[in-house]
This record gives sequence, C-alpha cells and structure tokens, in this order.
Amino acid sequence: GGTGNLQTTGSGWPSYYFENHMSYPFPASSHIASLIFEGVFDRWPTLKIVVIEGGWSWVAPYAWRLDANHRVMGSEVSHLERLPSEYLREHFWFTTQPMEEPTSPASFEEALDQFIGLGLGSRIMYSSDYPHWDFDAPDEALPRQLPDALRRAIMSENALALYGPAL
Repeated sequence: GGTGNLQTTGSGWPSYYFENHMSYPFPASSHIASLIFEGVFDRWPTLKIVVIEGGWSWVAPYAWRLDANHRVMGSEVSHLERLPSEYLREHFWFTTQPMEEPTSPASFEEALDQFIGLGLGSRIMYSSDYPHWDFDAPDEALPRQLPDALRRAIMSENALALYGPAL
C-alpha cells in the first residue's frame, strides 16, 4: 500500500505534502477493489487485511459504490460468490490514523454511524502513527463525545479480537 514514491493522482505528482497526505485513501481503495474483484477472498476465505493510514470515513460510501457498480457490471466479475461489500465487511479492518476531524461533531458522528451501519463497527482500530509529527496521541485521538463502550472497542477490543491477546 501507500504511495511507494509513485504518482498518486491523475494530475501528476503532488507538489506539497498536504496534497500527498490527502491522497492516502486512493491506493487503499484500489487495493481493496483489486483484492475483491480478483477473487482473492474466495480462494483464501480466512485472509484478513488491515488498511493502515488510509482513514475510514470514505469506506461506507465506497462500499455503496462497489455494490452499485456490481449491480450494473457484475457480469464482468461473475466468479464472485457475494456482493463486494460483504467481502469488505468480512475481510478488512481500518485504522483511525489519519483521524477524520470535521469541525462539526455531528459530521463526525454521521460518518461513524455510516461506517458502523455498514457492519464495520468492530473493524476500526486505533493507530497513532507515532513518531511522525502528526501522530494521534491516545488520550486525544477520539472525540470526547464517543460512548465509553465504543471508545474501548476502537482503542483496544477490536484489535484484541483480530490479533488475539498478547502473550
């Protein structure tokens, strides 16, 4: 994943770090589509993928788009056994860094509700990106208004469920 020093936009190389940083979800979305449409998860049904440093707020609309396009062009990938969003929900986890920080708490809650509503509530895990300058400190990474149970899930329980307890 990541940019790997490759061109990440259709308009050429980013001129600024800001532009590069904004493009982090693009390779992730391409990899997700490729893994799903190439039938990887039908061949390896227990494979799990963690998308790191790609954010998560784009995932619900992306899943809707995958399914909408599958309804129209599904004959191209007739080998798939399920809808693309089902593969996404079963095989992918996402991390919080870079954390979405809209100015309105309601906007954050709406994006999170869409993510959870897609069945991905257990698929989001805290990540700090430490020691980079823009890392998310654990005590400041999540909005204060999150319910304690959801905060615990994101900060530890979802990762424990995926990776298992430490030895």
